[in-house]
Amino acid sequence: MKRFVRVLVGGSLAIVACIAAQAAPTRIERTAAASHGDGITAEQRSMLAEKLALVDRILQAAGASAQTQQVSADQQRWMMESLYKLPLAKLRTMGAPAGYDAASAAISRAKADMARESTAKLGQPSTELVYYPITPCRFIDTRIVGGRIVGQRAYDLDVTGDVYGGSAACNPKAVVGNDANNIAAISINVAIVDPVPFPGFLGARPFGSTNLTSLVNWYQAGPTVQASNAGIVTTAQTLQDEEIEFFGSTTHIVVDIFGVFAAPTSTPLDCVTGTLTQTAVSSALRDYNLQAGTCPAGFGMVSNSCNAIGDVANVRQAGGGVATASDARCLGRYEGASSATIINVPWCCRIPGR
Repeated sequence: MKRFVRVLVGGSLAIVACIAAQAAPTRIERTAAASHGDGITAEQRSMLAEKLALVDRILQAAGASAQTQQVSADQQRWMMESLYKLPLAKLRTMGAPAGYDAASAAISRAKADMARESTAKLGQPSTELVYYPITPCRFIDTRIVGGRIVGQRAYDLDVTGDVYGGSAACNPKAVVGNDANNIAAISINVAIVDPVPFPGFLGARPFGSTNLTSLVNWYQAGPTVQASNAGIVTTAQTLQDEEIEFFGSTTHIVVDIFGVFAAPTSTPLDCVTGTLTQTAVSSALRDYNLQAGTCPAGFGMVSNSCNAIGDVANVRQAGGGVATASDARCLGRYEGASSATIINVPWCCRIPGR
């Protein structure tokens, strides 16, 4: 009994892998892409052909192709699946590792690179955010403008609060360059007032989201009923006019904002000079390999300066630089008949903060 795995690329059948249930060699058949009407462009077809060729080259070098199979069926299947999942750019730089172990290690490195590249870095617009507190202010009051929320209603953080029944001084975007697109999340308190149905709920979410999580719940109705809750709500990052929306049961809402989250602004490094070291050289002690001193706590060594005093003309600096965050050296030789003093000055930096 056989299982057929079909891989479709742009609507065209590119690869048909026939995998026997027994531990028999896997056979790969390639079908030519249609010349027209197949839903893919000439560029996509060219990239597909290149990917097939690169995978085939790696499989052959690893002894895992149908022609040169020197591995088990499971190893062959794993290698094929792994290679076809890698982007073309990774396959281009992988080369043709000889043997299964070398190829397996190369695949693992490529996967690790992809995972590392996908990890959010400091300064991303939606993660690794900085909190900007603001003086609490009223941004929305539907009792004054808009009337009760019915179903859902979106709001634009590019305007000030008076547009929505709040305060004209409530302008959360002011702390992030006066651009609401810089706001990735807001810290708010939401109060419901005079709800119509009960029990009921109200939620807040990024504009366009389908999230149904409740923020405020109530179990009575009428003009004397109030309930509130505070939370952090992410905003839409799609450059549309509205960034947030409220949804749920019919009710008035009062929304106060007391902070926003945004990507950190570009800030110069905080740098200082570390502890310098020095050593004497002369005709009796010509070679030097001088390690720098230490950096203050919390700082890392990013560079060093190698200097000399005395018979400087006969000092030959051969090398040096930072090896680790705590090791920077000056290497060279003194070729004179007198003496000189070599000085190693480390330069230490950190990201500003406590």
